[in-house]
Amino acid sequence: MEDKVINLNEQLNGIEKLFASGQIKKAQKDLRKLNSQFGREKPIPQKFRHKFQRLNFTAKEYDDWAEFATSDKRTELIQEVSNLATSKLEPRRLAEKIHSVQRQWQNLDQHGKTASKEKWSTFKEACEKAWLPCREYFEVLDSKKDENKLKKLQLINQIESFPIGKSPEQITVIQIVNFLKSMHAKWKDCSPVPDADFQELNKKFRDSREAVNELLLSVEQYNKSLKEEIISEVEALDFDDLDNSVLKIKELQEKWRTLGPAGKKLDPEINKNFDLVCSKFLLEKDKELDESRGILETIIKDVRDESISTSEAEEKFKELTNLHGTLEEKKFKKAIKDFVVIKKNEKTQEKLKGYQDLFKIIFQDGPEALQKKQIPDFIDEQPENQMDVSEALIRFQMFAGLDPVGPKEMVSKIKFEELKNRFSEKTIDQSEYLIKHFTNIFYSKKPSNKQKNSDMEKATLKALKKVENLLP
Repeated sequence: MEDKVINLNEQLNGIEKLFASGQIKKAQKDLRKLNSQFGREKPIPQKFRHKFQRLNFTAKEYDDWAEFATSDKRTELIQEVSNLATSKLEPRRLAEKIHSVQRQWQNLDQHGKTASKEKWSTFKEACEKAWLPCREYFEVLDSKKDENKLKKLQLINQIESFPIGKSPEQITVIQIVNFLKSMHAKWKDCSPVPDADFQELNKKFRDSREAVNELLLSVEQYNKSLKEEIISEVEALDFDDLDNSVLKIKELQEKWRTLGPAGKKLDPEINKNFDLVCSKFLLEKDKELDESRGILETIIKDVRDESISTSEAEEKFKELTNLHGTLEEKKFKKAIKDFVVIKKNEKTQEKLKGYQDLFKIIFQDGPEALQKKQIPDFIDEQPENQMDVSEALIRFQMFAGLDPVGPKEMVSKIKFEELKNRFSEKTIDQSEYLIKHFTNIFYSKKPSNKQKNSDMEKATLKALKKVENLLP
């Protein structure tokens, strides 16, 4: 009997400690369990009645406080779920909101006094009303899940039938990989499915790809064997016949590019081996090429220094047979072409300067100041009628395509004549026409107006520049 009293005292002390430490729900639960052990037939021992009453009063007080603390929050939740019934949220988002409010309500029940029947009934009705727009959506979604299940089963059938009748010689790695990628994308599109079938469908999907992966592995092994054959061909080439060996390597490199991969693990290694066996020949070939490239640079330098002629350079390049058909040949031809253009421009500029000097004498001292030997050889004879030097220069400016500069009245007159002649005269060779103008200029008369015209001089020298490619 004394042991039972001690045990009861320990239980009451334990409940008291739970209240003191803030473990209210645990204390209330243990107290209700202890209260259930006593009744009319088994009253609470007199010694512990006061302690029982005090603990029960504390529990009741906590219940009152809990109800007070949660009452406003429950009212807020009822109002929140009522507002959701009139919201314009799309069904899935609305369902998430309703579930969120329901979870908050459950948390209040777990950490405080359970709601009254009246409040629970009000909350339940508000949730059902808010759920109405979601019901049809999820009914349609359920039917969609069944459709997606059928589609996924069809995809599994496609995957299972894909390897049938296919051999490594008939299909490539990229075709298999693209097939798997497309099936995976279609699989994701066929979602959601019924929850009960989710795990089983995923397992079937994984299993269905095993045969495809085996086919992929066999194709990679086939590619590996083809690549190893090419490596063996390179290794069998002869260093003594380096030129033909290099040509063969070029062919094998092109063939190599057409082969598919041998797998993520093997491919980098086998590609490296191929590069290594090829480089032994190519590096040896590069040594020969480097020697020829050095000779080529010397030839180009000699041409630019004018130590040798372009024809001599071309003969020397013919001897560098290993550079024929390479980028170096293009480089050589461009260097020769550039040199020829430069020399041609230099000659043109030198020739142009000679004519400019003659025209400056004409402007400075007049055409009569020119000596016979200064007149260009292509001017054979004097014109029947000598022109005024200004007229000859204006006509020359017009021939060069310029708006002529000179005495205004003379310019107007000549413009009119030239315009009239343009419609009546036959086509004349430009070079012949240039000789005619030069003849008129070099055998012209002194200008009637002896006043120097610097603008006219500038315009004439500009005209000379315009026809530099026609200058004899």
